[in-house]
Amino acid sequence: MPPELPPELPSDAPHPRGLDDLYDIARLAERLGVEHATIRVWLSRKVPWLPQPDGRLNGGAVWRATTLEGIEMRRERGRPGRKPKFVPAASAADVPRTGMIPVVAAAGSSSS
Repeated sequence: MPPELPPELPSDAPHPRGLDDLYDIARLAERLGVEHATIRVWLSRKVPWLPQPDGRLNGGAVWRATTLEGIEMRRERGRPGRKPKFVPAASAADVPRTGMIPVVAAAGSSSS
């Protein structure tokens, strides 16, 4: 006699918790539309909108689905940690001058 199959879950029933509840780097990268390496870089830079992993599985980071709820809304576009462009302060050489610059004779010189 063949074993009985479990009853079908209704379509509106919540998904069972288990491994389907976990996101590894590959699954998270697919969800966010980025490369796996990008997720690793974000983790190493500790970008504020990406929560720390809930655990490790086979040496890789994993998150619960509940931890990642709304991550698409929290995600900041662009390169995380990008430094603002360096704008040097105005120096005396960059300040436009007005009027004539006085000519000062060197000490010890005579104009006779």
